[in-house]
Amino acid sequence: MSRNQIILLVLLVLLLFVPSLTLARPEYAVKESKNCPFCHSIDGPPQLNEIGVYYATHNHSMAGYVPAPKVTPTPAPTPEIEIGVHMNTWDVGLRAMAMILLILAVVYIIRL
Repeated sequence: MSRNQIILLVLLVLLLFVPSLTLARPEYAVKESKNCPFCHSIDGPPQLNEIGVYYATHNHSMAGYVPAPKVTPTPAPTPEIEIGVHMNTWDVGLRAMAMILLILAVVYIIRL
C-alpha cells in the first residue's frame, strides 16, 4: 500500500466514528415530538437551553417541567426633549390673519 492509500484508509475509519461523537440525539426529538431547537440554544448542539438541561438531568423526561417566568426589562423613561420654539398664541394668530388678508387682497386685485 502506498502512503496516500494508508492516509485515505485512516481518514475513512475516523469518519466512521464521527456520528458517535455528536451529543444531540435524534431519538429524543422523535420521542418528545419536538425539534432540536426546543432543547438546544441558538448556538446549536451541544449547548443546551433551560429545557434541555432539565431534560438531561431528569432521566430524559419532561415530566414536572415548569418554565421559568420570562422577565421583560422595563425600558428607561426617555427624557423630554425641549423643541425650542415658544410661540405666543396671539402672535401666531395675528400673523396668520395678516397672511390670509394679504392673500385675499392679491386675489381681489387679480380678479379686477
